[in-house]
Amino acid sequence: MDQSLLPNIYDFISHTHPFSLLSTIEKDAMATSIKIVYYAKDDIIRDESLCSTGLFMIRTGALEQINNDGSLRCRLGVGDSFGFTQLKKSGKSDYSVHFLENTLLYLVSKQMLDFLISKNEKIAQYFDSHEWVRLSSTHNDSEMSDNGINKGFMQKIRAFVQKDIAIMRDTDSIQDTALEIGRKNSELAFIKRKDDELCGVVTKSDLALRVVAQGTDIKQPISSIMTLHPVCIDINKRLFAALDLMISYNLKSLGVTDGGRLVGSIGAPQLLLNSQLQSIFLLKNINKAQNLETLKALSVQKEEIFITLVSSGLEPTAIERVMTRIADAFYIRIAKLTEQKLGQSPCPFAIMVAGSQARNEIHLLSDQDNAIIVQDKLNDNDMAYFHNFANILCKSLDECGYKLCSGNYMAANKDFCVPYSTFEQYYYSWICEATEKKLLNSIVFMDIRYVYGDEFLISKLKNYVSTTIAQNSRFLSLMALCSLSVSPPLGLFRQFVLTKDGDNREVLDIKKNAVALVVELGRIYALKAGSKHTDTISRLNDACEAGILSKEDLRELCEAYSFINKVRFSHQILALNKSEKLSNTIDPKSLSQFERNHLKDAFRIIAKQQEAASFRFKGGF
Repeated sequence: MDQSLLPNIYDFISHTHPFSLLSTIEKDAMATSIKIVYYAKDDIIRDESLCSTGLFMIRTGALEQINNDGSLRCRLGVGDSFGFTQLKKSGKSDYSVHFLENTLLYLVSKQMLDFLISKNEKIAQYFDSHEWVRLSSTHNDSEMSDNGINKGFMQKIRAFVQKDIAIMRDTDSIQDTALEIGRKNSELAFIKRKDDELCGVVTKSDLALRVVAQGTDIKQPISSIMTLHPVCIDINKRLFAALDLMISYNLKSLGVTDGGRLVGSIGAPQLLLNSQLQSIFLLKNINKAQNLETLKALSVQKEEIFITLVSSGLEPTAIERVMTRIADAFYIRIAKLTEQKLGQSPCPFAIMVAGSQARNEIHLLSDQDNAIIVQDKLNDNDMAYFHNFANILCKSLDECGYKLCSGNYMAANKDFCVPYSTFEQYYYSWICEATEKKLLNSIVFMDIRYVYGDEFLISKLKNYVSTTIAQNSRFLSLMALCSLSVSPPLGLFRQFVLTKDGDNREVLDIKKNAVALVVELGRIYALKAGSKHTDTISRLNDACEAGILSKEDLRELCEAYSFINKVRFSHQILALNKSEKLSNTIDPKSLSQFERNHLKDAFRIIAKQQEAASFRFKGGF
């Protein structure tokens, strides 16, 4: 090779992921070994020219890969590479390469690639034959997170544990416990039995509300006022896990255990040092709000919290859980304020959420999906109370940033503010008399969760839905047919999104063409497995435990779902930073080569899993 070309080759690989991660010596060795190959427009290579040859990197030009059945596999342009999936094959290749333009390729030999893989774990993961392994290599990758990210959430709890804590016996007096809390300068005391088993916890707030305010005898045993079953977390968990528990249980402190043994606590002071308390403070202030104006003022903090969570490198599912807890808090507080305004309800009722909120997958663009279920046999006057309640609820949520549902799947729609028996009739019609149109109009209510009121009404309804679905296999088949009608893109070619039929689209709707497809697979498998969970990842895990999905299927779908949401959220953060309108659509020109390559892996996983689901339902489970 002409030595004068080496600087250009070196510069190209230095700006091409994952070779940009190599050391200077490794880049030099790779650049020196590269063979330059040229193909003219309409040339075709296949079989022996691809198998066991090496890695082809496109320097200039464009090509498309055609599967052996004649279908389009992908189109590739400058910066893309191909051939690594054929390295261990001999004879017949999985696809042929058709050159769309005069094309210049850099060929990295199999021997050189094997050498680089053996020396660098990131390179090995990137060129693994399994898409899910390639996607797993993106966790905390600098190309997804090199924007001043605060990694605080990802730190281990171990470094922040308060070990000098107050520990008392359940037979000790309230007075002695209060004195020990003071001596330790602590916010709480953990209570143990004689056998050293942890049995309770008492906070300063408990002492104020349960002792001072009620005039309780301070000589009584502390067990008389303690909270049973204190919430604890393992010392090897990350800070976010502590934050998640605090938000879920509305706590300021947690016990920390090591091998099941209490070793300390972690709470607000430790998280404050790490600047991770925004969510907890917001929830506290929501719960204290005395009017809608205060709630509206608090709602603007959601955006800042979302930015903090994404920038902290958290997994998307964890981000969505926090955003869902915040949404639930707004629902609950608005419901309580509405009850105060309208007076006591004429009968027990429940507010249930549907869609993304029911799945614990709220994000900044989530709108309202909800319903109100009341006890049966109410007169018109009683129902008027709930219709008024529903209108106030939905309007108030809209003013707090949770947009009204464009499909009108809300309690403000009188069709979804009804007695319990009416909702049973709805589900009977949707499931037992299912049509494609009915299913499309009801799919949002296939994910439901209690949020306020009489929880038994929602539990009863969920049991009815599960039982009815279990007795109607046709419903799941029809749901699978509808859910699998949308395919993910094949990939991204130049400035376009490449569809399965070979068309080019100008934008990627990452929600419709990627995220929603995994959500729908999770829903179908969960309903078949009888899963009680509503979030997508837990549903997929339940399907695996039920033997419907293999462990590799589970890993593939989880990695694909995680990566596409990371891309989705990171581009939404970019939009916020530029004061642009938030959207689920992404301009392909804004995607890095790193994102393009791994989105292609995610799309292939989804397409493969859709095909498998289609086969399972056609042939029966």
